[in-house]
Amino acid sequence: MNGRERLTAVLNRRRPDRLAWTTLVDGNTLGALGGEWAGLDAIGFGRRLGADLLLLDGWGTARGFASPALVRATAVTESWQDVAGRNVQTLRCPAGELTAVFERGHPRKYPVETLTDLRVLLAIWEGARYQARDDGENFAALDALVAADGVVTRFWGPSTIPRLLEFEMGTAAFYYLLNDHPDEMGTLIDAMHRAEMGAFEALAAGPCQTVILVENTSSFYISPDVYARFNGPHVADFVDSIHRAGKTAILHMCGHVKQLLPQIARTGADGVHALTEPPFGDTPWELALDALGEDCVIIGALNPNTFLRGPVDAIGEALDALYTPRLRRANVCCCAFADGLPVSIERWLAIAQWFERNGGEPEFVCRIR
Repeated sequence: MNGRERLTAVLNRRRPDRLAWTTLVDGNTLGALGGEWAGLDAIGFGRRLGADLLLLDGWGTARGFASPALVRATAVTESWQDVAGRNVQTLRCPAGELTAVFERGHPRKYPVETLTDLRVLLAIWEGARYQARDDGENFAALDALVAADGVVTRFWGPSTIPRLLEFEMGTAAFYYLLNDHPDEMGTLIDAMHRAEMGAFEALAAGPCQTVILVENTSSFYISPDVYARFNGPHVADFVDSIHRAGKTAILHMCGHVKQLLPQIARTGADGVHALTEPPFGDTPWELALDALGEDCVIIGALNPNTFLRGPVDAIGEALDALYTPRLRRANVCCCAFADGLPVSIERWLAIAQWFERNGGEPEFVCRIR
């Protein structure tokens, strides 16, 4: 199998010819490479390592996707300013004004802090909708870049509750408003989810066969109760939309999700992207199989303790321990994530060499099947 065939098999719960693995890098790693590795982009880097290319949107390329596009009511205006290196967003509508401050893509000030702000946000979302756009040209260009070495996936999100928690309110305001003003919060959540249902349909109709909903879910800020009441049903709607189109629905959950696994199982999702073991996450891959079923798809984050810390020659030993016979039989793709930090080429080569030597199915695994 080539990379495309291998990843397609994993994402569709079919047996690949060997273990699948992929990379995620940015300029922090690529810019520090020398010699024959210098000047490579993210796709060229993964290809030279011999990894399978699981492309998330147009990560590391000049391309991206335009659909679904958020369209606000005509009475809503949006403006951006650069203030001392921070991006300031201002949304105005007849009900009022909201201001958010971002630094390197992360919120430093949330737009919603009070009940008055909530009412303004509701007015903004009541007239909002998601519009489908033609992504055929973008997909074709990205698909040609990965060619036979991988697949292009749609990476979109988050859904309503993570969006409120991560970008609109933060945890303090979210839980204050949810507990003190549950009716108005419920109205806002319903309005946002009505709009995002259109996004789910647009994603399902798009050119990618696998759609990953970027939830960043973690029980550090979403309790099992909140997930069961709101987030889970919203995700189930996403999954239903993608499944009706005959496509694969994956959830990006890179935080602490062990306590949420029973609720996640009820969404019907095909699998989890960026599932993270302790100590950075709390969910061993086999624990996810226990809760989500032996047939679920796991695109697991290689433990940073394995990848980034300790001697390079310990990486192979850690991979030996990770890949139990059960995981070798599962629908697993291992991902070495290095977005936001530099990782030396020696560590990448240690991973690549392990998969080259050990990626096939050992004889003893065949015997116990």
